[in-house]
Amino acid sequence: MKLKMLVGVVMLALGLAMAAEAQQAIKIAILGPMSFVQGENHWAGAEMARDEINKAGGINVGGKRMQVELVRGDTNEIQSVPDATNAIERVITRDKVDFLIGGFRSEAVLAMQEVAMDYKKIFLGAGAAHSKLGLNVEQNYDRYKYWFRATPVKDTDLVRSLFAVLGSIGQQIRTDLKTEAPKVAILAEKAVWTEALVGAAQKNLPAMKMEVVGTWQPSAVATDVTAELSAIERSGADIVFTMLSGWSGARWGSAR
Repeated sequence: MKLKMLVGVVMLALGLAMAAEAQQAIKIAILGPMSFVQGENHWAGAEMARDEINKAGGINVGGKRMQVELVRGDTNEIQSVPDATNAIERVITRDKVDFLIGGFRSEAVLAMQEVAMDYKKIFLGAGAAHSKLGLNVEQNYDRYKYWFRATPVKDTDLVRSLFAVLGSIGQQIRTDLKTEAPKVAILAEKAVWTEALVGAAQKNLPAMKMEVVGTWQPSAVATDVTAELSAIERSGADIVFTMLSGWSGARWGSAR
């Protein structure tokens, strides 16, 4: 029995060694909603990086040059969180990727993070802003140490940047319109990543001597924001403070 177990261990070791030797590429899954601009640009940027790295000879792994191979993972996360978790599970178990990069919608990425951690896969977040993603690492490092925030900054840091820009714009409005309290309309999609930002805006804008004329929060998957735009126009707002990332953001831009 012991001899049989020893032979089994040796065969397993030989099999692993042969598999490692046969692998000629580092497989990286690019995760995003590929039917939307966010996923399209995740993929386009990854292709550019892959081509530059491979043209330069690949990546040095223990003295061996390995090429980068990309796996396209369509998470459909703007529409469906379950689709996102299914996508990340699929690239890990079926496509056998080595690393994960991407994600966009915080609700989905929080769920995707759990799947990646279950499989102990390094996951570079490149889209979701919610603070909890990083907080998970701080509070339970042994489980979440495989997750890293590449971009953007977390929501609380993002709102600080937004307020700094808004302060400059407000001062310009005061000068141009000769008004002491510029009127601000808050337009934010209904999503996890905007919750803290909306609360902070409602609290801090009056302290910045700006009048909040209303808060409009269309669905994160809304494809028609005509009602919100009309209401904002009627409000007499001087500034529209936008927190949009999905379809509603694209519609807002085209409508203006």
